[in-house]
Amino acid sequence: MPIIRRRTFLKSAAIPAVGLVLTARLQGQAPQAERVFLTGDGLNLSPLEYARLLTRIAGSDGFRRDTYLHGGPVEELEQRFAAVLGKESALFLPTGTLANHLAVRVLAGERRRVLVQEESHFYRDEGDCGQLLSGLNLVPLGSGRATLRLEEVTQAVVQAAGPPYPAPVGVIAIESPVRRAKGQVFDFDEMKKVCAYARKQQIGTHLDGARMFLASAYTDISPAQYAALFDTVYVSLYKYFNAPFGAILAGPRHLLERVTTLRHQFGSLVYQGWETAAVALHYLEGFAERYGAAVRQGEKLVRLLEADTRFRVERVKGGSNVFGFALASGGALDALRERLAQAGIVLGGAKGATEGTIQINETISRRPPEEIARAFGVRS
Repeated sequence: MPIIRRRTFLKSAAIPAVGLVLTARLQGQAPQAERVFLTGDGLNLSPLEYARLLTRIAGSDGFRRDTYLHGGPVEELEQRFAAVLGKESALFLPTGTLANHLAVRVLAGERRRVLVQEESHFYRDEGDCGQLLSGLNLVPLGSGRATLRLEEVTQAVVQAAGPPYPAPVGVIAIESPVRRAKGQVFDFDEMKKVCAYARKQQIGTHLDGARMFLASAYTDISPAQYAALFDTVYVSLYKYFNAPFGAILAGPRHLLERVTTLRHQFGSLVYQGWETAAVALHYLEGFAERYGAAVRQGEKLVRLLEADTRFRVERVKGGSNVFGFALASGGALDALRERLAQAGIVLGGAKGATEGTIQINETISRRPPEEIARAFGVRS
């Protein structure tokens, strides 16, 4: 067998990649590695990128798969997140909907009244699963807001426990950031007050922290600081850790043991989860540093767009990675969206819409903010 020298191999391996880049440029399109997505929270990996990444990971020394979510990358993922979040234990679940549902179900016990934000995912976007499958009574508070005030929480708890037919609150479930509020975060001081009150009243607390790691980059409050206030916390694996699916639920071991049983009973003990766990582990490593850089790049881009009178950029009060965007003229964004697409920049929004959003994710670090702004038509 002929000996292949490392330098020769690397040069030859680079030729196809260079060819793809040149072909993309000749066709007037940005290569995949330079595409910027101003929509979504993650890298928007293509199926081919997933396949290549999984091949590389699975081919590494010592790699082993899980069986029914035991062992392998799944076990490592659970241990890593338990440590990062400062919790006793963590459990892999296929979806965030299931993570929210089972956490609240177990925390509630016999006290099935649950206080939630009216704009929360658990209340608005999970098909009433808590009500239909676990007999939970979700009581929405704070219409149009991310933050629930201690006063309104206290009032709801007192009323629920009062005569003539008391139905005590068993859980307070909080989402932060709130997707339906353009990524607005729950005020941390108010969060601490609500959670301290719940603990005093022996009411369980659950955090839907699907996008919590994104929020930390904007608030300078670590995921562990957020998680410390709550009994249980859920984190999404696919939104910005770029896994194909999955969720992590962290909390006390005795509670998660009960969730483990429910996971099986709800038909979610899949045979293998190594694919999603391996990808999430890969992107968890160094995420805070990478996303911190993306936030700084995003701020530069937003300032450049704000300085151009042809655009209106909305900074969400107490927001995170979502910014409102529109043309100052009030016109549809279709032509701009098409022009950006030709430059390899994706701006989300429905056809004919006059307003949209710019979302900051790691892809913004692929190109200088000045270059992205020029694609918008901003003159430096």
